[in-house]
Amino acid sequence: MKRASNLSAGALSSYRTGLQAYDPDKLGLGPLMVQVNGGGDGSFVGPMPIAVVRPMEASTAIPLSFPCAMQWSNKAASQWDWIFAADVSAAAVTRRLGMFRLDRLTGTATYDGFVTVTFPGTSEAKTIRGLRLDYKTESVGTVGVSGTALTGVATQFLANKVCVGNRIGFGSTDPDIITQWYEIGAIASDTGITLTTNAGTISAGSVYVIEDLRLAMIVISVTTNLGGLYLVKGLRRELFSSGGGVVPAAVSTDSIKACYFLKDAATGTALASMGGAMEDPLDASSRYMWVLETLANPVMFKFNIRAALTVATGYSTNAFVFKTGAGGVLTGAASQLNNGRLAQAFHGPGSGKDCIYFTTATRIYRTAEVSTITTGSTVWLIDNMTEVPPGGVSTYALGGGMQAIEYSGFIDRFVVTTTGASGTRSYITQYRTDGGQMDRIILADFKQIDQGSADASITPFPSINASPMSAWIEGGMAYLARFGITAIINQMWCVPLGADWEFAASTGSRVIFPRLSTQGASKFVQAFFTGVEVLGGATGKNLGMSPQPIRMYYRTGGISDNSGGWNLLTNSGDMSGVGGADYVQFMAEYRMDNTMIPGRLLNVGAIFLDSSMSDNWQGSSDIGTNITTKTFGFRQSVAYGTAVPRLTVQLFDAESGVSLGSDDSVTKAWTWEKTTNAGGAWGAYNTTDRANADTYVRVTPTSLADNIKVRAVIREY
Repeated sequence: MKRASNLSAGALSSYRTGLQAYDPDKLGLGPLMVQVNGGGDGSFVGPMPIAVVRPMEASTAIPLSFPCAMQWSNKAASQWDWIFAADVSAAAVTRRLGMFRLDRLTGTATYDGFVTVTFPGTSEAKTIRGLRLDYKTESVGTVGVSGTALTGVATQFLANKVCVGNRIGFGSTDPDIITQWYEIGAIASDTGITLTTNAGTISAGSVYVIEDLRLAMIVISVTTNLGGLYLVKGLRRELFSSGGGVVPAAVSTDSIKACYFLKDAATGTALASMGGAMEDPLDASSRYMWVLETLANPVMFKFNIRAALTVATGYSTNAFVFKTGAGGVLTGAASQLNNGRLAQAFHGPGSGKDCIYFTTATRIYRTAEVSTITTGSTVWLIDNMTEVPPGGVSTYALGGGMQAIEYSGFIDRFVVTTTGASGTRSYITQYRTDGGQMDRIILADFKQIDQGSADASITPFPSINASPMSAWIEGGMAYLARFGITAIINQMWCVPLGADWEFAASTGSRVIFPRLSTQGASKFVQAFFTGVEVLGGATGKNLGMSPQPIRMYYRTGGISDNSGGWNLLTNSGDMSGVGGADYVQFMAEYRMDNTMIPGRLLNVGAIFLDSSMSDNWQGSSDIGTNITTKTFGFRQSVAYGTAVPRLTVQLFDAESGVSLGSDDSVTKAWTWEKTTNAGGAWGAYNTTDRANADTYVRVTPTSLADNIKVRAVIREY
């Protein structure tokens, strides 16, 4: 008899794959996956829904772009990203930096607010061309507190470059555990700190954590030699607010809440910066940042942004390490929109090397491994990649408008965004120098605006709107910000790009369903699953969008210990060749393409044949059954209303339940006979439906051992 069993996704107990132990009876949520239990189509599992942030619609409207992000926490019960972005409005004497947070467990984005930064020295208009984030926690030694006075034992506050303005919490070295933070008001020594507010009494020997948060701005200025690298120190999350925190210009003191100008010389020579790249930190005193400068025949500046500074009128040359020579004339115009990323790709000519990648309109350039670049070098530009769209130029025209590049180690791919003008496309690609095609096209231009006042039934997604995009990818999460200064085009989207099924084998971005009981199944017939077909558009204005596809896998073995391999289901869900098992388990992977609207899976299930008797048949102990000849009889008790379908007879050991063999009415390896007069005369089996109450079928197996108690079952095949 056919039976069905299914699971509804929204209400299942869950665990986080990679962070918690595998559990065959719970829903396994891979990276970037969420479970929502909102009722109806709002109860689903899949990649995080796209979140959109609208800084131009906040109480203080600021056009923000150039996102940079970090995973602040990554636990089963707490997954937060911190995202920062730069003011890209018309040049002005102050600049604002914004902060957002994303809860990866819910896909909810929160705009915390902004800070206003005053630049040191001459008050003149400046434009930000790049933004980078430096974050470090400090927990060396132990501390005790009395009121606002903090005393450390074996602490290294000055040596490890802690800044006034940073925040400190007590009782844990994990920032995610801290519930009460205090601002650092002064640092007297490696062991002495003054807090800005009373913390009461905290026993000596307590553990603590300080968050040292800095933002590096790459700037051009009206007076060109005042352009270059500016470093904002002493930040803390609470400083970013809807009313705006304040960061003053540095004057003569290092390691305080202030904006510092990191010069290469007394008169700076970074005149036309276009972007930069930051290396991983080496220690508390060493983290190198590179600034790309001069658009046609570029040079690079190397700085140590954690160096101790001797400061005069807000300027310092202590962080400067060296400057290269000109690397060579570029092909195509270099972008000045947050250009350049340092990446250690796992493919291509730069595989395993820390290289800087940056774009011109028609090329992607790669530098030498940064550890090999020396002062004055003119051979640091190593190779470049040309724009060749997927399918070739006869499939998609060359855009010639590449603007910014980002690398995701999560998927080992580069994301290249373009101007978006005249139909130019953006790409996900490996870096290659053989003239081959880029891997994939992403983003689409639907002209959807995504303002907060838009129709409430729309589904937000990153539509290009003929505007350049800047991207940052952190842990597979893409933060895409359009470069625009009006509320119409200045939005930032949080997109789970790394959830694409192409990369799921390496990223684990999948959903593993609890095992589904199919006790007594003799064979499987079909799998089924349902997902949301259209998101939004409830007003009847045709504003809905189709989510991306979902593909499903199944396994019937190795479920309890997660050792079983997975089998890809076809679109039909056919499982007719799969033998019976007590459990089946399903796994889902998701596609992230042009619109990047993730699919939403509502439920999964399976149809199978169990080992019980069909409702259309009854066992017959007197007519057709003969112990001597080992023949088994069955009475057709209910008509099908059409020809009798293909039947199967299976014999079981009534004591152990072990199958003794089976045959079906088409194969007929055994002897099949039929009667319509209560056994008076038996003839060849046929598929004519029930003629009367005396319609019987009997089946004699080719061979059957003696002295066995047999349970005989007939059902639809």
